[in-house]
Amino acid sequence: MAVLAILVWLALGIEFYISTIKYMAEGRTFGGAIVQLLSFFTIQNNLLIALSLTLLLLAPASKWGRFFSKPSVLGGLSLYIIIVCVVYQLILRKEHTQHGWFRFCDEVFHSISPPMFVIFWLVFITKDNVPWSKAFTWLIYPFIYFIYIITRGTFTGYYPYSFIDGNKLTYAQIGINFVLLLITFLIIGFGLIGISRLAKRN
Repeated sequence: MAVLAILVWLALGIEFYISTIKYMAEGRTFGGAIVQLLSFFTIQNNLLIALSLTLLLLAPASKWGRFFSKPSVLGGLSLYIIIVCVVYQLILRKEHTQHGWFRFCDEVFHSISPPMFVIFWLVFITKDNVPWSKAFTWLIYPFIYFIYIITRGTFTGYYPYSFIDGNKLTYAQIGINFVLLLITFLIIGFGLIGISRLAKRN
Protein backbone atom coordinates (compact mmCIF):
# COMPACT_ATOMS: atom_id res chain seq x y z
CA MET A 1 0.00 0.00 0.00
CA ALA A 2 2.77 2.43 0.93
CA VAL A 3 4.74 1.57 -2.21
CA LEU A 4 1.74 2.23 -4.45
CA ALA A 5 0.93 5.50 -2.69
CA ILE A 6 4.51 6.75 -3.07
CA LEU A 7 4.68 5.66 -6.72
CA VAL A 8 1.42 7.38 -7.66
CA TRP A 9 2.29 10.58 -5.77
CA LEU A 10 5.67 10.61 -7.53
CA ALA A 11 4.07 10.17 -10.96
CA LEU A 12 1.47 12.85 -10.17
CA GLY A 13 4.17 15.28 -9.09
CA ILE A 14 6.17 14.69 -12.28
CA GLU A 15 3.04 14.89 -14.44
CA PHE A 16 1.89 18.15 -12.89
CA TYR A 17 5.37 19.67 -13.28
CA ILE A 18 6.05 18.73 -16.90
CA SER A 19 2.46 19.20 -18.08
CA THR A 20 2.14 22.62 -16.45
CA ILE A 21 5.31 23.76 -18.23
CA LYS A 22 3.98 22.34 -21.51
CA TYR A 23 0.54 23.93 -21.20
CA MET A 24 1.95 27.31 -20.15
CA ALA A 25 4.29 27.22 -23.14
CA GLU A 26 1.13 26.86 -25.26
CA GLY A 27 -0.21 30.10 -23.80
CA ARG A 28 -2.27 28.95 -20.83
CA THR A 29 -2.03 30.53 -17.40
CA PHE A 30 -0.79 28.48 -14.46
CA GLY A 31 -4.36 28.10 -13.19
CA GLY A 32 -5.55 27.15 -16.65
CA ALA A 33 -2.82 24.53 -16.92
CA ILE A 34 -3.86 22.96 -13.61
CA VAL A 35 -7.53 22.91 -14.64
CA GLN A 36 -6.55 21.33 -17.95
CA LEU A 37 -4.63 18.56 -16.21
CA LEU A 38 -7.38 17.94 -13.67
CA SER A 39 -9.85 17.53 -16.53
CA PHE A 40 -8.45 14.07 -17.23
CA PHE A 41 -10.43 11.22 -15.66
CA THR A 42 -7.12 9.37 -15.31
CA ILE A 43 -5.52 12.12 -13.25
CA GLN A 44 -8.59 12.57 -11.06
CA ASN A 45 -8.77 8.90 -10.17
CA ASN A 46 -5.07 8.37 -9.59
CA LEU A 47 -5.18 11.42 -7.32
CA LEU A 48 -8.08 9.85 -5.41
CA ILE A 49 -6.18 6.58 -5.10
CA ALA A 50 -3.04 8.29 -3.81
CA LEU A 51 -5.10 10.34 -1.35
CA SER A 52 -7.11 7.35 -0.10
CA LEU A 53 -4.03 5.17 0.43
CA THR A 54 -2.20 7.99 2.23
CA LEU A 55 -5.13 8.60 4.58
CA LEU A 56 -5.56 4.89 5.26
CA LEU A 57 -1.87 4.71 6.16
CA LEU A 58 -1.39 7.94 8.11
CA ALA A 59 -4.79 9.02 9.38
CA PRO A 60 -7.23 6.09 9.33
CA ALA A 61 -9.21 7.46 12.29
CA SER A 62 -9.73 10.90 10.74
CA LYS A 63 -13.01 11.90 9.09
CA TRP A 64 -11.64 11.37 5.59
CA GLY A 65 -9.71 8.28 6.65
CA ARG A 66 -12.96 6.68 7.80
CA PHE A 67 -14.66 7.77 4.59
CA PHE A 68 -12.02 6.16 2.36
CA SER A 69 -12.08 2.99 4.46
CA LYS A 70 -15.70 2.28 3.55
CA PRO A 71 -16.06 -0.84 1.36
CA SER A 72 -18.41 0.99 -1.00
CA VAL A 73 -15.92 3.85 -1.47
CA LEU A 74 -12.97 1.53 -2.09
CA GLY A 75 -15.14 -0.55 -4.41
CA GLY A 76 -16.04 2.57 -6.37
CA LEU A 77 -12.38 3.60 -6.64
CA SER A 78 -11.55 0.09 -7.86
CA LEU A 79 -14.26 0.38 -10.51
CA TYR A 80 -13.03 3.76 -11.76
CA ILE A 81 -9.39 2.75 -11.97
CA ILE A 82 -10.32 -0.47 -13.80
CA ILE A 83 -12.12 1.66 -16.39
CA VAL A 84 -9.06 3.92 -16.64
CA CYS A 85 -6.91 0.87 -17.39
CA VAL A 86 -9.31 -0.83 -19.82
CA VAL A 87 -10.12 2.26 -21.88
CA TYR A 88 -6.45 3.20 -22.14
CA GLN A 89 -5.25 -0.26 -23.14
CA LEU A 90 -8.04 -0.87 -25.67
CA ILE A 91 -8.53 2.60 -27.16
CA LEU A 92 -6.09 5.30 -26.15
CA ARG A 93 -2.71 3.55 -26.13
CA LYS A 94 -2.68 3.16 -29.93
CA GLU A 95 -3.60 6.82 -30.45
CA HIS A 96 -0.37 8.34 -29.16
CA THR A 97 3.16 7.45 -28.17
CA GLN A 98 4.69 9.01 -25.08
CA HIS A 99 8.40 9.36 -24.37
CA GLY A 100 10.60 10.06 -21.38
CA TRP A 101 8.88 11.10 -18.16
CA PHE A 102 5.53 11.35 -19.93
CA ARG A 103 5.85 7.63 -20.75
CA PHE A 104 6.79 6.82 -17.15
CA CYS A 105 3.73 8.65 -15.79
CA ASP A 106 1.49 7.09 -18.43
CA GLU A 107 2.53 3.59 -17.44
CA VAL A 108 2.15 4.27 -13.72
CA PHE A 109 -1.33 5.73 -14.17
CA HIS A 110 -2.67 3.18 -16.64
CA SER A 111 -0.68 -0.05 -16.26
CA ILE A 112 0.70 -0.18 -12.71
CA SER A 113 -1.68 1.72 -10.45
CA PRO A 114 -4.91 -0.05 -11.60
CA PRO A 115 -3.89 -3.69 -11.04
CA MET A 116 -2.00 -2.88 -7.83
CA PHE A 117 -4.97 -1.03 -6.35
CA VAL A 118 -7.41 -3.77 -7.33
CA ILE A 119 -5.11 -6.40 -5.79
CA PHE A 120 -4.94 -4.26 -2.64
CA TRP A 121 -8.75 -4.13 -2.55
CA LEU A 122 -9.10 -7.87 -3.20
CA VAL A 123 -6.50 -9.04 -0.68
CA PHE A 124 -6.38 -6.54 2.17
CA ILE A 125 -9.78 -4.88 2.45
CA THR A 126 -12.42 -6.49 4.64
CA LYS A 127 -15.38 -7.22 2.43
CA ASP A 128 -18.91 -6.17 3.28
CA ASN A 129 -22.38 -6.73 1.84
CA VAL A 130 -22.26 -3.74 -0.49
CA PRO A 131 -25.81 -3.18 -1.81
CA TRP A 132 -26.34 -4.05 -5.45
CA SER A 133 -27.78 -0.56 -5.90
CA LYS A 134 -24.26 0.86 -5.38
CA ALA A 135 -23.49 -0.16 -8.96
CA PHE A 136 -25.92 2.56 -10.02
CA THR A 137 -24.71 5.06 -7.41
CA TRP A 138 -21.17 4.65 -8.74
CA LEU A 139 -22.40 5.99 -12.11
CA ILE A 140 -23.04 9.46 -10.66
CA TYR A 141 -19.38 10.50 -10.70
CA PRO A 142 -18.66 9.54 -14.35
CA PHE A 143 -21.97 11.14 -15.38
CA ILE A 144 -21.04 14.45 -13.70
CA TYR A 145 -17.57 14.20 -15.24
CA PHE A 146 -19.10 13.70 -18.70
CA ILE A 147 -21.37 16.74 -18.34
CA TYR A 148 -18.40 18.82 -17.18
CA ILE A 149 -16.18 17.76 -20.08
CA ILE A 150 -18.83 18.32 -22.74
CA THR A 151 -19.77 21.71 -21.28
CA ARG A 152 -16.14 22.80 -20.97
CA GLY A 153 -15.34 21.48 -24.43
CA THR A 154 -18.23 23.44 -25.94
CA PHE A 155 -16.64 26.68 -24.72
CA THR A 156 -12.94 25.84 -25.06
CA GLY A 157 -12.92 23.41 -27.98
CA TYR A 158 -10.80 20.99 -25.96
CA TYR A 159 -11.82 17.43 -25.18
CA PRO A 160 -9.36 15.15 -23.33
CA TYR A 161 -10.45 11.88 -24.98
CA SER A 162 -11.08 10.97 -28.61
CA PHE A 163 -14.32 9.06 -27.99
CA ILE A 164 -15.99 12.21 -26.59
CA ASP A 165 -14.29 14.71 -28.90
CA GLY A 166 -16.90 17.25 -29.98
CA ASN A 167 -14.57 18.56 -32.68
CA LYS A 168 -14.58 15.25 -34.55
CA LEU A 169 -17.77 13.48 -33.49
CA THR A 170 -21.43 14.44 -33.49
CA TYR A 171 -23.24 14.73 -30.19
CA ALA A 172 -25.20 11.62 -31.16
CA GLN A 173 -21.96 9.64 -31.58
CA ILE A 174 -20.61 10.99 -28.31
CA GLY A 175 -23.86 10.07 -26.57
CA ILE A 176 -23.70 6.51 -27.89
CA ASN A 177 -20.07 6.15 -26.79
CA PHE A 178 -20.90 7.45 -23.34
CA VAL A 179 -23.90 5.15 -22.92
CA LEU A 180 -21.74 2.17 -23.89
CA LEU A 181 -19.15 3.30 -21.38
CA LEU A 182 -21.79 3.63 -18.66
CA ILE A 183 -22.97 0.10 -19.41
CA THR A 184 -19.37 -1.06 -18.99
CA PHE A 185 -19.19 0.79 -15.66
CA LEU A 186 -22.39 -0.93 -14.59
CA ILE A 187 -21.30 -4.44 -15.59
CA ILE A 188 -17.92 -4.15 -13.88
CA GLY A 189 -19.58 -2.53 -10.86
CA PHE A 190 -21.96 -5.46 -10.46
CA GLY A 191 -18.97 -7.80 -10.86
CA LEU A 192 -17.06 -6.08 -8.06
CA ILE A 193 -20.07 -6.19 -5.75
CA GLY A 194 -20.50 -9.87 -6.54
CA ILE A 195 -16.85 -10.57 -5.74
CA SER A 196 -17.15 -8.59 -2.50
CA ARG A 197 -20.23 -10.53 -1.38
CA LEU A 198 -18.71 -13.87 -2.34
CA ALA A 199 -15.51 -13.06 -0.43
CA LYS A 200 -17.49 -12.09 2.68
CA ARG A 201 -19.54 -15.28 2.50
CA ASN A 202 -16.39 -17.40 2.27
